[in-house]
Order: sequence, then structure tokens, then C-alpha cells
Amino acid sequence: MRTLGDYGRCLLTVIAVISLVLVVSSATGGSDGSLAPAASRDPAPPSARPPLARVPIVFARNQVRVPVSVQGSAPFQLILDTGMPTRGILLHRTERVDALGLDFADADSLTGAGGAGQTVASRVATASRIEIGGFAISNVPVIVLPARSGLPLDTDGVIGSELFGKFAVRVDVDEQRLDLFDSATFEPPQGSTVVPLRVRHDMAFVDARVTVGSGEPVTADLAVDLGAGHALWLNAASDGRLAPPPDAIATTLGHGLSGEVRGHVGRVRRVELGNFAFEGVVTVFPVQEHQHPGGFDFRDGFVGAELLTRFDVTFDYAAKRLVLERGGRIAEPFEYDMTGMVLDPRAQDRRPVTAVLAGSPAEQAGVVAGDVLVAVDGQRVSALGPDDLARTFRRDDAEVRVTLERGATTIEKRLRLRRLV
Repeated sequence: MRTLGDYGRCLLTVIAVISLVLVVSSATGGSDGSLAPAASRDPAPPSARPPLARVPIVFARNQVRVPVSVQGSAPFQLILDTGMPTRGILLHRTERVDALGLDFADADSLTGAGGAGQTVASRVATASRIEIGGFAISNVPVIVLPARSGLPLDTDGVIGSELFGKFAVRVDVDEQRLDLFDSATFEPPQGSTVVPLRVRHDMAFVDARVTVGSGEPVTADLAVDLGAGHALWLNAASDGRLAPPPDAIATTLGHGLSGEVRGHVGRVRRVELGNFAFEGVVTVFPVQEHQHPGGFDFRDGFVGAELLTRFDVTFDYAAKRLVLERGGRIAEPFEYDMTGMVLDPRAQDRRPVTAVLAGSPAEQAGVVAGDVLVAVDGQRVSALGPDDLARTFRRDDAEVRVTLERGATTIEKRLRLRRLV
């Protein structure tokens, strides 16, 4: 058996946070929460020097997905994640992975976030090369988990430090592309904002000023986690610092490697990052035992993709800087589900209702835990996709018609949506 060591810690962190985001990522729309002040996008070029590679990306579920070939294979769609603080790529097992012909060996069993500490087996091998945007990287560790291991089923895995440790990585969600630069020659574009990074155990941290409720601003030490789809995760301290606001709702935040992750969702009044300030940011507040997925020290929490991808953002670990340029989504408000249905994020075509929030539109309409959502306004859930489904459920005062399966019976309910957060 091979010992994963730091790989083990990495896997716990990655899976806990990525799977958590499937429940709590903040789609935009509505009118409560915005950038202060709003401004138009700066069209400045990203750098005076061309990138070493330019890679098309897909942005879905608030995740950046990049095509990566392994030993000449057809591309795997991998989530780009600054929260994967070690070399290599992470894949969940499929026939395509088995067909790579890699020499896998059993490795440590892993325990992740949530639940009561259940373990998952892992395997590890080394690929002679991977390719991204025509750029080849040699001798790359490949870590494989069981097919149903908490990762989104519409992706193949995760890549992180394998790129962030070698390049200055620029992500432009608006143009759907990723650029890889040589950090030694990368120049932040005119008009951009440079935020200092601290790198601990190959994971990046920044300072942000956070104001919760009527309290005073607090300087928070936050991990930078592009793989986490929500905007902000805050770890409440025992002295009450960064505690959720009184009107935050208790709910299931997601499902980690070891089970359900619980906590609260609420709005913080203001978040300042560099010289940018955001108002009414939807924020996750996990319960104490779930504050540090995989045992990794996230300090005060982390800033995630819902906030980071409002910029054209460059992660430059070697120069210890985060470079922010205004993106097309910079002034969009932050929103959260307005139905009160907690849907199982691991399903795609049919979405089981795992819980219903008390007093919510779903409860008032008679939806109960155990129902299965199959259609909205006559459209199958499978046809809508996760992003359109999220947007549909984040329209204040809209009425939606949901089709549910309850045992062998199909029923319809009408919900009048309203802000719960």
C-alpha cells in the first residue's frame, strides 16, 4: 500500500469543499446585494507578453472546468481548484480511467468532511504526461477515488497545484478561457488591482475586511478556493467573531466525503477585497465540527468562485499576488435559493428533496422531504441543467410550478418565491 501523506489531506479538502458547493453556490439575479460602487469592465489586455498556453474553459455550477489529456487520451473535464494544494490530478473512477492502463496501487483510506467519519478507499499512479492547451507536463501523479465519492458526476476530477505551482494562471470567465503565463515575465495589466497572497502548505491566503450585521469590520485571514462555488465561507470563532447574523437560516450546506455538512447561510453586510467592496454577500457559516474540511486549517474561512469569478483573476503564487481586473459580472447581486427545498446535489436528472425549510414557500405549498423534483414549469430537470434550475429558483416574487414524484404518484405544486436569506 502506498501512503498518500499530503495527497490525503488534499483529497479531503478538495472533495469536502467542491461537493459542498453543489448545494450552496450563489447564482446571481435579483436586486439585493451588489458591488459598491459599480463600474464597467476595463478592457485592458491581460499582459504585454503572450501566454505560454491558452485553454478554452467551461463555467458551470460556479466551477471552472478545463480539458486535460492524460497520456494522449481524449480530454478529461477537470475542475480548476486552488484548494487542491499538492501536485497531480484527481479523478473519480470510470471505464475511461481504467482504460489509461496506469499502474495503480492501493493507497490510504480517507476520511473527509461531514457525517460521522466514514472512510473511502483511494488508488494512486503516475502518468508519464498530461496535456493542457497543447502544453505538456511530465510525470504527474494521478489519484483515483471510487466513482461515487462526492465529486460532481458531470466532471471527471480536479486539477490544482499542478498548474498554480508552475504558472501564473489567469481565468477569464466572460471570454471562457484560461491563460498560462511564466510568472517571471508576467506583468499585471494597467488598471488592475494587486492583492498580496500568503502561501501556506501550497495553498493561497488573502486578507479581506468583513462586516457582519451591525458589527465593526473584521480583518479575516481567508483561503483562496476557486473550487468552492459559493462566495464566502466564514468560521465563527468561540468569542463570537464572524458569527452568523441573527436572521441566518440553519440548513444542510452540502455533502462531504464523509457525509452531510451542516451550518447556516446568511448575508454579510460588506466584504472588502483589495480596493473592491461588495454588499449583501451570501455567506456560508458551517457548524464548528465542519469548519475545517479534511482537517486543513482554513483559518477564518475562504473566499470562493462566486466572488472570485466576478473578476478576470490571475493567481500568481510565485510572486505571491492575486491580480484582479473588473469582469462582466462585477456588479451582479448575490442570491440564494428562494424555494426552501434542499435538493440532493449529487443527482442530475431527478433531484430528491432531502429537507424542506420551515416556513418556506415549499413547506407552505406542501412539499415534503422524500419528494423527487422532476420538472419545473413543464421543463424536465434534466433539460434545464443545474445552472438554469438555480436561476429559476432565485427570482423574488416569481411563481413556479414544480412537478414532483411522491412514491408512485406524480403531483404538482405552485410556489411563490421569496428571499429566505
